[in-house]
Amino acid sequence: MNQSKLAAVTDGQLPFRGLPIGDLRGFGRVRADAALACLAIDREAGTLRASHDERDLISLHLDGDVDWQQAYVPGTNVLETTGHLDGAELRVADFMPLAEGRSGQAIAKGRFVRIVTCTEGHVAFRLVCAAGIDGRPANTARTTQGWHVACSHPMGVGADVAATMVTLTEGESLVLVISNDAVEGGPALLADALHGLGDTIHYWSWWSDRCRYRGDDAEARLREALSIKLSCGDHGMLVEEPGERAFAPAPLSDVARAAALFLDLGYRMECAQLLAQVDAASQCDAFGRRPSEGVHLDTLGRYLARYGRAGLPVSITLPDDEPLRAAR
Repeated sequence: MNQSKLAAVTDGQLPFRGLPIGDLRGFGRVRADAALACLAIDREAGTLRASHDERDLISLHLDGDVDWQQAYVPGTNVLETTGHLDGAELRVADFMPLAEGRSGQAIAKGRFVRIVTCTEGHVAFRLVCAAGIDGRPANTARTTQGWHVACSHPMGVGADVAATMVTLTEGESLVLVISNDAVEGGPALLADALHGLGDTIHYWSWWSDRCRYRGDDAEARLREALSIKLSCGDHGMLVEEPGERAFAPAPLSDVARAAALFLDLGYRMECAQLLAQVDAASQCDAFGRRPSEGVHLDTLGRYLARYGRAGLPVSITLPDDEPLRAAR
């Protein structure tokens, strides 16, 4: 994809922890140098463990000084990291595959996919996965940490790592997949990865096209919503626990603000889900206190005025039973 068609993510320095990717069940972060900093195939199970805590799960090693640029494909959560080196260009696409099911429901394949493509010149690099491998080197392997890795090229085994040394010329690609279940590696993996990339771009583009906000800052607010959407799942909005390999419910103040953003952009279902999350947490408070009450009640009132009670649990109320009157 032409670099000019990519959506820039940030002004200035990128976040140290990396930019988020996900499939609404899993979650990961990719650093500015294309290192996969963390990955959870299923957030409920926590992040995958590398062979050494100080190592990134995946790292890309090139000789020389590389000028890295990072951006999302517009309207999606497919992340592209591009490296320029001595007249050559290497493009890394990272995503967690999604397909659109009935009524727009997302179907997660439960894996992380990396496609590395040489788009100019020729590039030699070493792709390293920080995992011990059970058995001999192959295109597909189970790691000693319990998860699986597959590659379109043969992998060798080092000290608690699996790696492949590759030279790509213009138009050639390499694919690496991480999954909880075994995935068949080898040359055919590329076609499967490209099919998953197309489905994933289609899903996120469909989701973005539902945005009804048309203000001057529409692009920035949609990008914020896309990032928040990655944190949302069946159990509401979850975030990484600092210093832990686990995820926990987001602070209710953040959930309330996210619900307001979704409402402003016209995402009714997402807004209703987060309003319910704030309400459920408030019900657990013996004193009936409602965190971020001002933002929450304002968003709830606007939601009821626009949609009535559609999509809301019966437990959600405004003071003095206002929801019932607003829905009439």
